[in-house]
Amino acid sequence: MYFINPFKGLRPNKNFVSSVVIPSTDHLSEELVHNHKKNNEWSFLNVLNPNEQNLNSENDKYQASKKQFELMKQNSILSKDDTNCYYIYKISTNNHSQIGIIGTVKISSYDDLHIRGHEEIFIERAQERSDQMLNLNAQIGPIYVIHPENELINSIINQQIINNPEYSFKSLDGCLHTFWKINSFNTIKNIGEVFTGINRVYIADGHHRMEAMQKLSNFKKHQNPNHTGNEAYNYTMVAAFPQSQARILDYNRLIKDLYGFSSENFIKEVKKKFIVKKNKEQFKPNIEKTFGMYIDKSWYSIEFKFTPDENLFHVNNLDINMLHYYLLEPILGIRDSRYDKRIDFLAGFKGLNSIEKKVDSGEYAVGFSLFPTQIEDVITFADKKINMPPKSTWFDPKPLDGLVLYDFE
Repeated sequence: MYFINPFKGLRPNKNFVSSVVIPSTDHLSEELVHNHKKNNEWSFLNVLNPNEQNLNSENDKYQASKKQFELMKQNSILSKDDTNCYYIYKISTNNHSQIGIIGTVKISSYDDLHIRGHEEIFIERAQERSDQMLNLNAQIGPIYVIHPENELINSIINQQIINNPEYSFKSLDGCLHTFWKINSFNTIKNIGEVFTGINRVYIADGHHRMEAMQKLSNFKKHQNPNHTGNEAYNYTMVAAFPQSQARILDYNRLIKDLYGFSSENFIKEVKKKFIVKKNKEQFKPNIEKTFGMYIDKSWYSIEFKFTPDENLFHVNNLDINMLHYYLLEPILGIRDSRYDKRIDFLAGFKGLNSIEKKVDSGEYAVGFSLFPTQIEDVITFADKKINMPPKSTWFDPKPLDGLVLYDFE
């Protein structure tokens, strides 16, 4: 048994793959989701959010979801590989690509800190995920993890991707997704041994899915009087990418009002601690400890007049922390951004135009653009077993759901 293991993936028929798989719905408008579900009978959107009439209870929805999932298997839209495999997965955009390995890891590795997270877990969200997977008896998408750099893994991958892929298609997220199946005994052995030597990964996206898998595993363990620890439910599927290839986008802030200040007086308050310069164009920070601010149809760059206290947060002084401590809380009264309804968050893939649109509409009074959190910060927090502030990272692109599934049968 390796740290990351091969498994028999449940996968879409090649002829249907592009209509089956789904990206994070954060990328999609309600109209696009509606049309995709309507025009693609076998889309996983119809499993996760069935449209059948008379779904009056949560149990009704789960039954409809399970029914649709079973129909996909019965109609060979999904079929299971005959042998244990690793899967190589490449995601490409116009200016970025990342390529990694999909396999399974033992869930106990999460407790042993060989799988390390950086995000606060909200029990209700984790329970919803767990209930969903328990209903389908399958994990429909991998947990996105990163691993320390390793030339051997890179070399093995490069040797394999000269072969024809199982899939290569553009998805609703606008990315090109390319996928290879690896079932050669020697290649599987080599991949497994390298990952066993690495012996740790960091969760990029999927903290609640990880927590959900832990809940599901314990539930099934308690149901099984003959539990051995080797059952499928003791493992979870991950997509592991090299640290250097993971891309984190900015995660920007929007505030609904100026806490009683006029725009002029608010800017005067900001100038007490920051150098504020009006910009003719949008301002996207390209170095840490600088911020963009959009208010009254104008962009400003802001940077500290002084050196922030290095020990303020007892760990890396993230830009998000510093903006909160020196501006959002003392000037705008945002005490806890997890619960304050006056603050919202905007992922960087939506662009600075989205900040302008939301502020200009009057829905928000001011928006802030931030320099992205760095991958080294994520690893530092995870190694110290400390949660990062809410909405610190937006990893992009992300693995699709429905591209390969891990069932617990």
